[in-house]
Amino acid sequence: MRSSRFIETHRSMTSWGAARARLGCLLALSVLLSGASLAQPSPRGYVDMEYVPQVEKVLLFGGQKDYAPPYAPLGETWWYDPASDEWTQVASEPQPSPRSAAHLAVHAPTGTVVMFGGGVPVDDGFASVSETWLFDPLEEAWTSLSFDEGESPQAVIGEMFAYHEAADLFVLHGGFTLDGFRFLNDTWHFDLAERSWTQVDPDNVPEGRNYNAFAYDPRNEVLVMSGGQDAQEDEVWTYDPRESAWEQREKPPASRSIGYARMVYDEHLDTLIRFGGAGDYSGSAWTVSEEFAWSELAVEGESPGPVSRHAMEFVPGVGVLVFGGVFRGQPDFNDALWVLDTMELRWHER
Repeated sequence: MRSSRFIETHRSMTSWGAARARLGCLLALSVLLSGASLAQPSPRGYVDMEYVPQVEKVLLFGGQKDYAPPYAPLGETWWYDPASDEWTQVASEPQPSPRSAAHLAVHAPTGTVVMFGGGVPVDDGFASVSETWLFDPLEEAWTSLSFDEGESPQAVIGEMFAYHEAADLFVLHGGFTLDGFRFLNDTWHFDLAERSWTQVDPDNVPEGRNYNAFAYDPRNEVLVMSGGQDAQEDEVWTYDPRESAWEQREKPPASRSIGYARMVYDEHLDTLIRFGGAGDYSGSAWTVSEEFAWSELAVEGESPGPVSRHAMEFVPGVGVLVFGGVFRGQPDFNDALWVLDTMELRWHER
């Protein structure tokens, strides 16, 4: 009603409003004709992204369109350029089939992105895939690798996957089998140079779980896993693939499972940052010291709040990006891109 009263009492502004709308359309058309893109990824969750330093952009793939049935998977590949704040869809062929919950990790020396797994809907449920894909950021090309049965990890959902720079190996751990409905505690190494998977058998292994935070800590040259499963309290474990050794560490403030949290190493603060998840404390950003003591990070500005099933990555000169997922209390996924500026210690939405 307010807008109609405004028009009735200020008819002289009508022509200006229409002209401004036409001007907006012309500007949008000009942008499109110039080749620039107005597109960005649609709302989604169970999505992953990785910063590729060789091209100074963030690669995002796939995800899930719906938080509730029918759980439609997504299959686009996107670049995000932090410098221009623009998204660009990669249209090269072949592309991996649409899937949710696939995990990405970048090979620091070459920028090659390795993707494993994911889930696709079948009938009234889900099926997981055990595919391994490589993405060349310079050629913008995907390559699928083939393995005989038993030569690569089995199909699971929610596995932990990250690159260990000191060992020059990718590590995969855990996950949930959709054919047998059980949590696994398997640990696998992927060697990019050899393009081969190797299963290892450590003595001390965490109980089976999925969707825990998992990231490389260059200060201690270990992978850090944070989270729990079902009724477990939040646990923190470290893994060194050079020794094939897991070790349990000090944990964050006591809470129930922190599934679906994300964790990245932040070069600005020289620390790991964990944010989000489905449990307590998930609306706060947490840091961990070299001695594995956890502290809540004091950040100014309005934060995204508790979010899960999101993607998260650190970008030098920018901070920590948080994309998509579902906010607590909301019915569906979102397409918001948040930045935790770790130089100014301030949240803002891009």
